Amino acid sequence: MKRGWAKALTARGVDRLLWSPLILLLRLATPIYQWFSRRHLARRKAACSALWRATIISVGNITVGGSGKTPIVMYIAQRFIAAGKKVAIVHSGYGRKPSDDVYIEYGHGSEFSVEAIGDEVAMMARRLPSAAFAVGRDKKRITAEADRRYSPDVIILDDGYQRLDIQKNLDIVVINPQVLLERRRLFPGGVLRESVETLGRADAVFVMVGDEPENRAQSETVIRRHNAVVPILHWRMFLDGAESGSKTIGLEQLAGMRPYLFAGLGSFARMYDMVTRAGIRPAGVSEFDDHHEYRQADVERLKRLAARAGADGYLTTAKDLVKLADRAFDKPLYCLHLAVSPDDAAIFDRLIGLG
Repeated sequence: MKRGWAKALTARGVDRLLWSPLILLLRLATPIYQWFSRRHLARRKAACSALWRATIISVGNITVGGSGKTPIVMYIAQRFIAAGKKVAIVHSGYGRKPSDDVYIEYGHGSEFSVEAIGDEVAMMARRLPSAAFAVGRDKKRITAEADRRYSPDVIILDDGYQRLDIQKNLDIVVINPQVLLERRRLFPGGVLRESVETLGRADAVFVMVGDEPENRAQSETVIRRHNAVVPILHWRMFLDGAESGSKTIGLEQLAGMRPYLFAGLGSFARMYDMVTRAGIRPAGVSEFDDHHEYRQADVERLKRLAARAGADGYLTTAKDLVKLADRAFDKPLYCLHLAVSPDDAAIFDRLIGLG
């Protein structure tokens, strides 16, 4: 369903004519959806309270789909952990099976299945073994419980920009510059959860600029129209090596191979671009829906496609890898390490209180 929505919104030419009935329905539904959304946010704002002993840092966005939010959550956690701080991460655990809240003590993330905590939490727990996690739908409730149970120095609230019922010390918005520079429509007729004007309540805006420096000035101009004083920090997302089994390898070792690339991400195109920029030439690609749950039938299909393309291995992401632990492949499976970095680390450290 999500893929159909995305295809409808991004269709061009003849394809756009084919999708036009759905596009029309989505745009007609937009005012109704946004009316209910605004009422929901207003109720949350009215219920806002400050109950926390820990510092609360929220990392969110105003769009549907991948903006680079998760790597930034991990980067912030790593900075605090390196400074000797206790960190808890609050997450909805999108795509997990149970609906009950799950609390993961410091250093115990490996004890929980992907089905219990969701792929993103499983990935973060693997990369951040010393962090604690609170997973559940009611982020206000589980934030309070994480604060009480773990006594952390910092709680990082994943996807918290719309949680107006939680008092935060720092409210960060992560945004892709294309959202600011291209024609913008509200969900479900577009990708915006909220209008760009709501950047006015942000404490900081992190812009994923990639390798397009010309986007920086244009993005800042749009942001400044709605928030004249907010700190704006530009970030770069890049591939920082890979792994096979438990062994870390450099990207140069993949550059001489022809792996079959597959992933289920919010922005597959951006990941594919990073892969090719790193000199890796995939023998073929398969794109799955974000948070896709891999079944054996998927693996068998990937094997057939890889054989047909003459691939000498498989290449995927850490978010996908945690869902493939029980799946056997006929060729080596490599996992990409995705990383982010701010243009000015000193400004970032001051912003989060470590400078």
